[in-house]
Amino acid sequence: MSVAGGAVDLLTDNGTLVIYLFHGVVERSDYEVRNYTRKHLPVGEFRTVVEALARRGEPLSIDQVASIAASGQEFPRAAFAVTFDDGFENNLTVARPVLDVLGVPAAIYATSRFIDQNGMSWIDRIELALERSSRGTLHLPWVREPVSFGGRESKISVLNDIRRHVKSDRRLDGDVLASDIFRQLGQDDVRSSDDPLDRKLTWRQLREWLAPGFIIGGHSHTHAILSFLSPEKLAWELDTSLALLRERCGITASHYSYPEGLAHCYSPEVIAALKRRGIVCCPTAIDGINLPGVDPFHLRRVMVS
Repeated sequence: MSVAGGAVDLLTDNGTLVIYLFHGVVERSDYEVRNYTRKHLPVGEFRTVVEALARRGEPLSIDQVASIAASGQEFPRAAFAVTFDDGFENNLTVARPVLDVLGVPAAIYATSRFIDQNGMSWIDRIELALERSSRGTLHLPWVREPVSFGGRESKISVLNDIRRHVKSDRRLDGDVLASDIFRQLGQDDVRSSDDPLDRKLTWRQLREWLAPGFIIGGHSHTHAILSFLSPEKLAWELDTSLALLRERCGITASHYSYPEGLAHCYSPEVIAALKRRGIVCCPTAIDGINLPGVDPFHLRRVMVS
């Protein structure tokens, strides 16, 4: 969606709810292709969006969202909620001061391996590899002929193709592909980075997030697509992430969000496994507005980019 004016226009007075999905907020972003999707918003734009929402609407915590959704009642007039996925350090250091000034609560859905190891997602690793190469040729498993790139537009085309295939094909392992792309481009494999686009919260910083209305939920351990996993691997992803949140943050998490979050990324089996572990609410990344009585495990979110 467009940041300029688009976010607040979604708010209504008819008992609906808009949940906004952010990933990161940065002071600046000067790259050729890294952050081309605007996963990390400039702080000035983030402030403009949240200020407009706070003037027009009623901010809700995710606890409030879950409670109202479970009750089947209408949401307050122009209700909205703010969420972040993955666990970037800039959520606390750049975004949180804006939220505090405006009195807007928010939830972080943390990927526990990212927090534990300052880890990068496979797509961020691939973006970094292409950012560092002026040109190159890649052999990708779903095409017969090698794919060449030599400028910003061709790099973005390759990245979009990679995103589309890895997120839809359970046979593809994004981390394995990222390592292979580093190898093909003659670069050292990078799995951790302190760049503002990559740096994750430490466990201590994640604990600092906790305050009334500021909630931590799970987002798997490795950011795996949950519906692609066997029952055993699904249990490991959920149990590992929830155990680390309990041990390192002192919380028994009742909130979660689905990695990638599209319709094919979760299933009745995934929802049942979450409920068995005490999860009461798990929003998707499917675009849309939530009507009264929405199922807390099928909440839609609007990605702001």
